[in-house]
Amino acid sequence: MKPITSIVMAAAAVTAPGFAFAQTPEQTLTTQEETTDSIASLYDELDEFVITAHKDVIKSDGARLTYDLEQDDTSKGQSLLDALRKVPMVTVDGQDNIYIKGSQNFKIYVNGKEDPMLSANASKVLKAMPAEAVSKIEVITEPGAKYDAEGTAGILNLVTERKQSKEGYTGSLSASFGAQNIGLSAYGRIKRNKVTADASINYADNSLQKQSSYQRQETINEDSDTQYRQISEMDQSFAFGYIGANVNLSWEPSDKDLISAGGDITDINADVRKLDMVNRSFSRAGEGTSLSRQAINGTMKNLGASGNLSYRRLLSESGQSLTAAYRFSYGRNPWDLDYANTVEYGDLSLPAVQKNLSSTYQREHTVTADYVNPLAEGRHRIEAGVKGIFRRNSLSVRQLSGLTKETLEINEDGLTGQIQDVYAIYAAYNGTYDKWALTGGIRYEHTHMGLDIRKGESEDFRRDFGDAVPNAAVTYMFGPAANLRLAYQMRISRPAINQLNPTPFRLTQTFAQVGNPDLESERYNSLTLTYSNYGPVLGGNIAIGYSQSNNTIENYSYFDDGVWFDTYGNFGRNRKGEISGFLNWNINADMSLSVNGSVNYTSITSDKAGLSNSGWNGNYGASYNYRGPWKMKYTLYGGQSTGTVNLQGSWGGWYYYGLGVSRSFLKDDALTVAVNAGNFLTKYTVWKGHTSTASQYSRTTSRNRSWNLGITLSWNFGHLNDQVKKTDANLDNDDSKSTGGKGGGIGL
Repeated sequence: MKPITSIVMAAAAVTAPGFAFAQTPEQTLTTQEETTDSIASLYDELDEFVITAHKDVIKSDGARLTYDLEQDDTSKGQSLLDALRKVPMVTVDGQDNIYIKGSQNFKIYVNGKEDPMLSANASKVLKAMPAEAVSKIEVITEPGAKYDAEGTAGILNLVTERKQSKEGYTGSLSASFGAQNIGLSAYGRIKRNKVTADASINYADNSLQKQSSYQRQETINEDSDTQYRQISEMDQSFAFGYIGANVNLSWEPSDKDLISAGGDITDINADVRKLDMVNRSFSRAGEGTSLSRQAINGTMKNLGASGNLSYRRLLSESGQSLTAAYRFSYGRNPWDLDYANTVEYGDLSLPAVQKNLSSTYQREHTVTADYVNPLAEGRHRIEAGVKGIFRRNSLSVRQLSGLTKETLEINEDGLTGQIQDVYAIYAAYNGTYDKWALTGGIRYEHTHMGLDIRKGESEDFRRDFGDAVPNAAVTYMFGPAANLRLAYQMRISRPAINQLNPTPFRLTQTFAQVGNPDLESERYNSLTLTYSNYGPVLGGNIAIGYSQSNNTIENYSYFDDGVWFDTYGNFGRNRKGEISGFLNWNINADMSLSVNGSVNYTSITSDKAGLSNSGWNGNYGASYNYRGPWKMKYTLYGGQSTGTVNLQGSWGGWYYYGLGVSRSFLKDDALTVAVNAGNFLTKYTVWKGHTSTASQYSRTTSRNRSWNLGITLSWNFGHLNDQVKKTDANLDNDDSKSTGGKGGGIGL
């Protein structure tokens, strides 16, 4: 037999028969090792044997999609928010609001654990985080009974753990410099005997090139002759510093016991260097009736920390286990804004100096117990568990005014406490029958919640909810890589403290936020049919889905005494039909192309408010990757969305594009240099929207600086193939409704 110098394989998503087709890293490694041993045994007389593996950037089984950021060189040097724009089923609009399948009602986890501050301030935090801080992004659209009943659009899980097939210790260092920010990151993992530990730290700063945006809002009010037309302009510039760190530890005192612990902290300090507001009003005849200017500056901070401890006991060799866990989370979000006001003309009662102080505190305790019993050699699986979540949150709002800073007096002082206790019990079943796979479960949650108005004129209230939430799915497997899945999900969404708090919070002279203490949980029912096929060359899926809710919490605005108020109500009926999918094409060992997209039709109505709206929305994204000579890697990417529809209007579409070039050096490609450019042909991204009621109409134009050019250096060192082990405890809390920003507000 003649010597064969190399064998090249373009690796595909190899799957085994069963319910879930997306493999875990451990399963993938085992499959690759078995494949290598099998091929090597056939060619044991060869002089040389080389395997080149190609890992897919995107994988999905219809219920969970994974985007591998480590395989995406274009993400190096970007913020994590920019990297999200390329993830299928995730969109980021022109004002940095994040959507999953067109909805903002989702939760964000880090390594399977919810970070309360991250969920509450997602766009701010992710804009500051470097993309190198995360190895994978998971989009879970069918969570199942084990997960909390909330999160109608699903779960966005950010995985920071990294798998490296090296022996010994391991670590990495990365530095990036770009037009949007500079960043540093470090990661290390070490194992000694039966103890494994890892830690990471990430830093980002944009003080060299501050973030800037401009917004213009024009409002027509048919109910007023003197303030018939209003024009508000906002010019904003801010700088931020971000630092995030986490540590994990696992100990296996015996073959049947596993103890794990972990903690993390995130701190963002943002300085509002410039926030200039100009407000004009005109009469119905077109005469100017008022003109005022506001110069605003101050600070906004986000601090979050958490710690967890869990214990798992294996009860049998078949995998029967019992897990108990505890987690504590803390978050703080203070604002301190100073206003210098000038009234050039008009009858406006605007003080010369104002000060807004706001602070949100979040405290959360979570305890869980989970039981798992695999039967019939793993073909069937029974799960059951209980969970308790105990939240004690508070929101303080203080507004001061005067002629000078020395004469400021309090004109509004509010302090609201939120109590929310959730008690849950669940049972779930997964089984395979030849070519069929079945899953089903039910979860019951009882919620005791309310507000304590410690300062202010509103009244306290308490509310109790009881929700039984079922889910089921049936999968037919045509083969090891192709299946058809029909899934039903019921999900709920509870209101957050800012949506309940009735104390108005005036951000500017003409815009204020106010909550509604009578809100109830949303309930969504959805049905999805998904066909998946992962071949060695072509792979992907296509899905058809329908969802509906009769009591959605809708964001709406009303005009009162010259001020636009932004508030919420349970009066929406939402109907949505969607076709979505993605395709990955491994053209050859050095070239691949991936495309994803969706088209949906949404109808939103409210008989109580006499409002209705509907419309089509579409989005797509594409990425082309090429591995050229001299270890050079090239990537082109881009995408577009046609916009979104809400109850009182719509927001226009946006687009993005970029390219990246990278090369690795040294032994085992330990050093990588990457250059990336995004939206480099235009300095700003322009975003337009409108809102209308029976008597008011408003249109908004936003302009954000979005172009970026950066370089990143990454160095990997050491050898270790054991990760910090986790007990799989379900400490994920996804039961609070997420809210996004609105045009007219102040955001990062």
